[in-house]
Amino acid sequence: MKSIFVSHVFEDNSYLNKMLKWQEKGLMDGYLFTYENEDQRVKGEKEIKDILKNKIKGCAILLVLVGDNTHNHDWIKLEVELANNFNKKICCVRIPNSRGKKPQILNKHKELAFHSNQILKELNAK
Repeated sequence: MKSIFVSHVFEDNSYLNKMLKWQEKGLMDGYLFTYENEDQRVKGEKEIKDILKNKIKGCAILLVLVGDNTHNHDWIKLEVELANNFNKKICCVRIPNSRGKKPQILNKHKELAFHSNQILKELNAK
């Protein structure tokens, strides 16, 4: 089973929860979602970077949920940089009805619709 680290802003947790339901229903067969679900800001920047580094190093794929405010969050950029450093596959998934820019670091990655079939097809490609 391949691990997918879901990069997202906490305001978009409802979409992460929908993806977890896909997993429970068997719609993401062969994949397991991981994510950061705790507010780590009180631990300090170095501690946060270490936590993210270990989680991303251990995953096969970084999946970025792109919503209205994704481009405003430095942690998303850091997660993508870590994924690039570890040569991880990166997928961008557009949150329905959102209009926010994709972070510039993700410009070379196409956006997928927020649909389990499309995401699974892309994950299984190549």
